[in-house]
Amino acid sequence: MLRICLNSTRDGPAVIVSLVQTQELQTATADGQTVLSRAQYYWRLGLLLALTLSLYWSTIARLIAQWWSDPNFSHGFFVPLFTAFVIWQERDHLKRITPAASWSGLAFIAVAMCVLLTGQLGAELFLARFSLLILLAGLIVLFLGWNAFRAVLFPWAFLLLMIPIPAIIFNQITFPLQLQASKLAALALPLFRVPILREGNVISLPYMQLEVAEACSGIRSLMSLATLAVIYGYLAERRIWVRCLLAIASIPIAIIANSVRIIGTGLLVQYWDPDKAEGYFHASWGWIIFVISLLLLYALHSAIRAIWREQPPATKAAEPASNADDARIKKTFVASTSRLAASALLIAGTAAFLYLHSSAETFPPRATLDSFPQQLGTWEGSDVAIDKDVLAVLDPTDYLSRAYQNAQQPDQYASLFIAYFASQRTGKEVHSPKNCLPGAGWSPLESRRIHISVPGHAPFPANRYVVGKGDSRALVLYWYWAHDRGVASEYWSKYYLVADSIRMNRSDGSIVRLTTALRPGESIESASQRLVGLVAYIVPRLDDYIPR
Repeated sequence: MLRICLNSTRDGPAVIVSLVQTQELQTATADGQTVLSRAQYYWRLGLLLALTLSLYWSTIARLIAQWWSDPNFSHGFFVPLFTAFVIWQERDHLKRITPAASWSGLAFIAVAMCVLLTGQLGAELFLARFSLLILLAGLIVLFLGWNAFRAVLFPWAFLLLMIPIPAIIFNQITFPLQLQASKLAALALPLFRVPILREGNVISLPYMQLEVAEACSGIRSLMSLATLAVIYGYLAERRIWVRCLLAIASIPIAIIANSVRIIGTGLLVQYWDPDKAEGYFHASWGWIIFVISLLLLYALHSAIRAIWREQPPATKAAEPASNADDARIKKTFVASTSRLAASALLIAGTAAFLYLHSSAETFPPRATLDSFPQQLGTWEGSDVAIDKDVLAVLDPTDYLSRAYQNAQQPDQYASLFIAYFASQRTGKEVHSPKNCLPGAGWSPLESRRIHISVPGHAPFPANRYVVGKGDSRALVLYWYWAHDRGVASEYWSKYYLVADSIRMNRSDGSIVRLTTALRPGESIESASQRLVGLVAYIVPRLDDYIPR
């Protein structure tokens, strides 16, 4: 309301005009920010939420679908719930933080939009999902300042656990876990008079073979236990170093507990019934081992508290309760029209750009791999079946599994495997033979990178991999192939996947693998020349089946 006061002085009448704004109008604060009415506050906050949801709707929906369908990341449902609980628990402290909005948050929002565009257009799910966290950080810094972001740093960082690990890193984690669990079980089972033979992650028992598959690697219990270790540490412990120790300790605890699962399965096979190892008891072992892991984590925490007793918290002077005006002054989130306009423009602009570039992925015409020539020079081929379970894990769009024999030298054999993925936007990726072969019992003996020169094609790198199983040895030659380009590195393959998805709107790719047995006394170089000679017939024909 407007109040006008008239006073008389010897210099003449003076008009003192005082503008008193009610709570429903904006008032200026000491640092130049403004306070909004409740309606304006929620309207602007709702605008930001609506823009963010419209931009990330498909990303969030796909993330939730993966939590639901992938047991390795089902713990993701609990992460945002616990984050909300932490913020609610700290609500009184957060209310007392004086906002100090910073334009540097706009840079974070710009980075988030660039990361999102790279992830969406470049067929990289992790980048698209991670950009949402960068956006949240940018909005907090832009409207509330760095003090507010530091106050919510823990719940913000905890949200990282809800994002599934990229497949290229996930595969690097699971296989070492499989091998480690197999080794520990192989050391323990003989102590219970169970004779075994371990080859890679395959344990041969007198009555059956146990394969420590990806599902039994312990990655599920590790991810879930690490998440619960952080939650438990936050709720039950004030000391930061103890919280960090509990989170780190979840890794060896998960490995040990998973090894107990494999040992228990081996004992069931040896002393009870092999069928029990694949039935109800095998399925229930997962829950049993997870409970054991939690008990071990609690035991570790109890030991730490017994050895290093926690000191009682220092008494703090009570913080003055904020009055209505203080609470109203501190409600400056989205109060700045210029900040709101800048952030909304960035988010809306990115959404519009993605909408305009949302054309369907390009799928060039190609021949199916089952029509790949069976006659390659002097080599004659015949198709080889692949186990359904293995095929379900690989899940390629098209594949070729064929054994070739040299008609001029009948003792020379080579197998050719090609897996083609028409689209990798949904997270499908090529599995490296460095994971698959040891998983089948082949132990790595030697690995190096070579360059292959084929007439009519530029030289390209390939991986030469020597593996052994018992007295047998084999040479493996493999590379990643897409758009008439061969690369040896998984990471370069990922780089080209992102680049080609942006440039060509295509995310197709493949892996080509050749394997030959090393005959007794045969050198690696001799076997390598045999495979390279076969490559000269294969590469010129690949463009028909894996488009340029």
